[in-house]
Amino acid sequence: MTDPFLFLGREFRRVDLADQALLEGFYRRFPQPLSGFTFAAQFAWRIPFAHAWALLDPDTLLITTSHPNDPPQGLNLLQPVGLFPPESQARLLAEIGRLAEPLRIVCVSRAFIDRHPEFVRHFTVAEDRAFANYVYRSEDLAELAGRRYAKKRNLIAQTRELYTWQVERLTAATVPDCLDACREVSEPVNANVNRLLRFELDALKETLAHFGVLRQDGILLRVGGTVAGMAVFEPIAPDTAAVHFEKADRRHKGIYQVLNMECARLIRDLGFLRINREEDLGEPGLRQAKLSYHPSEIVPAYTLAFTGGPSAP
Repeated sequence: MTDPFLFLGREFRRVDLADQALLEGFYRRFPQPLSGFTFAAQFAWRIPFAHAWALLDPDTLLITTSHPNDPPQGLNLLQPVGLFPPESQARLLAEIGRLAEPLRIVCVSRAFIDRHPEFVRHFTVAEDRAFANYVYRSEDLAELAGRRYAKKRNLIAQTRELYTWQVERLTAATVPDCLDACREVSEPVNANVNRLLRFELDALKETLAHFGVLRQDGILLRVGGTVAGMAVFEPIAPDTAAVHFEKADRRHKGIYQVLNMECARLIRDLGFLRINREEDLGEPGLRQAKLSYHPSEIVPAYTLAFTGGPSAP
């Protein structure tokens, strides 16, 4: 475990498995609409995002972040989670004002902005489309019914003529096969591609290596007995599961469409009405792919940038 450090007048500790019960407790009490607010997600991405935590008060959690796509400028915060009473807001604003560089608070929900207007007045507010979350009806993705999904159904029908696949539940017993397959299903990332994608395989490996402890769920696809794809998800609300990872071997035509459908079928059968398929990171191809599945909702994400004084809302 890395030593704690001081930031914003608080002792922050790097996110670690030893913190799981405390952090999961916060997210159960104060569930968030954006998929990154789970212990499993923050543990998996703790190194590239520099995630560390501290309590601002007994009912308010702070998590640091340092976005790999941004130029180096020190730590920022994710949206505070919890009750965040006025006295804690004032204390945090005072500490933010002492920093050498303006602090940003990222992945902020609309509900937070509406709930804490006096705090938010000290920041500029900008919607961050790259981190908006795509939410779908699980039944839509599981069945692909109707004219708007005709192309998806046709592509999957073509794959059935090319190869057969087997669907297995991801378990502790099958995780080793997935870890072995990670290199095969990963895709080369060139210098022009979003830097976050460079860290995704490491985050997936961390998740698989601690799959049971992190209480994740998922499926794998086998083609000819070999793992050809995998998807990892977890509940983030009573009616919603978030798919944190999808990886497949593109040498098999249509494999991502098959993986999406089969994962949605399991999520639906587990009783979840909605599927959060996370963000598009501002990548045009990823955005087009997510929109092509016709989300029922795109949950906005906002960035707050400290101005040093009250700003117009």
